[in-house]
Amino acid sequence: MLRRAILAALSLALAGCANHVRYSDEMRDREIRDVTRAVTRIAPRTGVVTQPSAEVSVTVDETFRIRRRETIVRLDEETPWLPQNELWEVPEGLVLVPFFIAVKASDKLVLGLIPDDFIESGLDVGFAALNPALNVEAGDRVRGREIGRKTRELDSDDERQTRPLAGAPVVLTLTEGPALPRTADASGRVRVELLELVRGVPEAPPRVLHVQVPGDGIRAPASLELPLSHSIRTRLVQAARARQAALAPGVSADAAAQALALLDGLGFPQSALALEHELRDRQHANAAWLSRLDFALED
Repeated sequence: MLRRAILAALSLALAGCANHVRYSDEMRDREIRDVTRAVTRIAPRTGVVTQPSAEVSVTVDETFRIRRRETIVRLDEETPWLPQNELWEVPEGLVLVPFFIAVKASDKLVLGLIPDDFIESGLDVGFAALNPALNVEAGDRVRGREIGRKTRELDSDDERQTRPLAGAPVVLTLTEGPALPRTADASGRVRVELLELVRGVPEAPPRVLHVQVPGDGIRAPASLELPLSHSIRTRLVQAARARQAALAPGVSADAAAQALALLDGLGFPQSALALEHELRDRQHANAAWLSRLDFALED
């Protein structure tokens, strides 16, 4: 048992002692990126809308001012005093001090072959363990306390970056139509079926799709106008009339089915599906009407 205690003491002998361990300097590099300019870009798939659905991509061009700093932090490394450690440190000291005194005395017998540093560090550990006001130094208990710091600028540079404006709000409108807010996906894309932007039956076919992206902080707002082709303008009016006819009071199931088929044939499947759901909600208590609608849609 005594042999194990001596071996454990020897393993701690090189650890040093005392609450204060050493002073050290820690180097910390930091990069600060400040956005100095941000421009919103709206890119359509085509310059003229020729399909029932339109898609745009929203990106932002950002200019960063990059500053690099170096900070030297002065640390006072110490072993915090913990009273519970004295329960085993004092007995350890009672073993270490006599042991290393004996080693120092016998060093002359072996012609000084035992390193002096080994003996002195062992005595330091032993006396520190005997002192209840001190804790023996251990690598896993050393803590660094900041006592000062000095910072200097290294260099600075400008960097440009273009990224998708994911999650940005995008507002789409047709001439005299309702505003439809959308959110850009992770790739910065927004897609809309044009009939969603039409209320009732327009007196004149809408000619322009308006796309607006609100600003955010340093980033200014942006807008874009996309002309609609003659073919799409005509199909929009036809689809709006078919939708209005299907929503007329007292509409028959056959007429509603014809309107749904026409919307789908004109290239507005999402609007046709939304209209079908609305009709079924209106006629939920009319089982015969719903049955006739199912039959007409399957025909």
